[in-house]
Amino acid sequence: MSDPGPLSRLCCCIPGLLLFPLLLTILISSLFFQNVFYWITAVLSVWTVFYSTNLAISCCMGAWQMRRDVDIDWHAKLQKLQEECPESSSFMHIVVLPNYKENEEMMLHTLHNLAQSAVARQSMNVVLAMEEREGEAAREKAARLIDTTRHLFADIFATFHPPDLPGDLAGKSSNTQWAYRQCLQRLAAPLSKYDSSQVFFTCCDADTLLHPQYFSGLTYQALTMPSHERAWSIWQPPILLLRNLFSCPSPTRLSGYGTIFFELAGLANQKVSPHCCYSGYSLSLALASHHFVDGWDRDVIAEDHHMFCKCYFASIWDQLQACSAETNSAGRGLDFSFLDGVTSTTQLRPVFLPAVTYLVESDDGWFASVYDRFVQARRHSQGLSELSYVFLQHMHLLMSPHASRIAMSAHVRILSLAGKMTSVHMIANMHSLAFLMATLSIVITTIRWVLSQDLTELFNAFAARGLEGVLSWENLGAVKWALSAIFGPIPPLGMMMSATTFIVVKDTIEGKLTRDISSTKEVQPTELAAPNIQGSSKGPNGLGLMEKLKLFNLIQSDYFGGALLTMSLYGLIPASLAAWSLLTTKGTGFQYVVGAKPQAG
Repeated sequence: MSDPGPLSRLCCCIPGLLLFPLLLTILISSLFFQNVFYWITAVLSVWTVFYSTNLAISCCMGAWQMRRDVDIDWHAKLQKLQEECPESSSFMHIVVLPNYKENEEMMLHTLHNLAQSAVARQSMNVVLAMEEREGEAAREKAARLIDTTRHLFADIFATFHPPDLPGDLAGKSSNTQWAYRQCLQRLAAPLSKYDSSQVFFTCCDADTLLHPQYFSGLTYQALTMPSHERAWSIWQPPILLLRNLFSCPSPTRLSGYGTIFFELAGLANQKVSPHCCYSGYSLSLALASHHFVDGWDRDVIAEDHHMFCKCYFASIWDQLQACSAETNSAGRGLDFSFLDGVTSTTQLRPVFLPAVTYLVESDDGWFASVYDRFVQARRHSQGLSELSYVFLQHMHLLMSPHASRIAMSAHVRILSLAGKMTSVHMIANMHSLAFLMATLSIVITTIRWVLSQDLTELFNAFAARGLEGVLSWENLGAVKWALSAIFGPIPPLGMMMSATTFIVVKDTIEGKLTRDISSTKEVQPTELAAPNIQGSSKGPNGLGLMEKLKLFNLIQSDYFGGALLTMSLYGLIPASLAAWSLLTTKGTGFQYVVGAKPQAG
């Protein structure tokens, strides 16, 4: 994306050229062409209903798969595999924790949680990816953490990402790339003993608590597939932003529901379009070191989405290069069918053993927490640049000498990936603006109409025939159907999303999704079922009926009371700012700001 030239410049402009005219159309039509505006909003509302219904069904599938997989002893399955096939079941894990000015106690909790994995002592190498710009405090903090936990892992060490490296954009991606390079040097000797497809890099945030069996489950799944599939795979746990759910402001809490909703649904159903990895994920050294990938890019903000897209296209380029080499050696073209040709073999494979993380929360109060969440949303929205990246890669593919060998299904999948990004960053925000303007329009129109009427006649009409006597529904004509489409689906849609979210949140705070099936320790009646999660229930029996009702009412009130504010504050405004920065600076001038987290650890 940072390369010079008109094509990359055009691709950077595409999100803004799409988003701003559409938003302007909504604003102008709402002021001057209200009937047209109502129908535009109705279409967006119908789309939202279908899209959200699909997410809700897929999210329920994901919730069921999490319940199923946490009841499997993955480490026992891995041990059995190693006994049966010792020559092909060796493995090594490298866990990279990029961080900048993170709370030391919180990071210690993360390390102790990693140590709960049964493979930690023999096979896990932990990298504290520090930022040198944090100063001497970072070195002292890293030294204390290493001294405290070195006995828990095969190895643990720190790297220090230098500031102001040419081509580096300060943030998680450039830090991870520096740590990745340092790992290859420090661990060169042990790495040489393994097949590169059996060495797994896991990159996750410093506050991420992975399930104790995540690494065993990932390893088992990876080692039971052919090496060529393993080499082009990325593994992803469901990310549940629930560690501090009940102390956050309602808008922040609602954004956490939305993340769970979208990410879990995306992992559970990838038939329509690929799903990008998010926050914490794993991939093989074979993929990370592939010459078309070469680790993490140093000039991007949305490192997780970008890494998936980069690997996704790398698979296509790798096959096209092989076709070119064979063509040159044979002196003639290969017999590729347009429908059965090259497609991406990169897959995001879910590991339904969830990871729990913090929502952004400031110790300075409600407004500070809301603002810090907005700053994080602004950073997340910079992922809009990945839409530009997908367009840029697709255009390069179309202009390549072997473009005709790319299967039609590959083009469809690429466009569906772009469509998913467009849905999240553009259509959803267009709908939030349209719904806001529709609500304001109805309220203002109603107030004006009421003030223009004789209040005594209005009261008598209402007393005689109720609301029907006051509002002449028939006089609205065709617009009434548009209004029905705009506002009618809100109650059932809210109930559906509330119920789906309730299932996941309840299971988490009851400890059903965080327990280790291989552990013999039983939860006592006075102990927390999920000790690292705020608000978790006590004892093995979970929440009582009244507690469940209270939780459901909280979730439902969050959805109905704050959805519009949350979509505008954390969606529409950040996305518009991101599109503008892409238009003006190609996205590289954005400053990466780490989200605040509770200081209690």
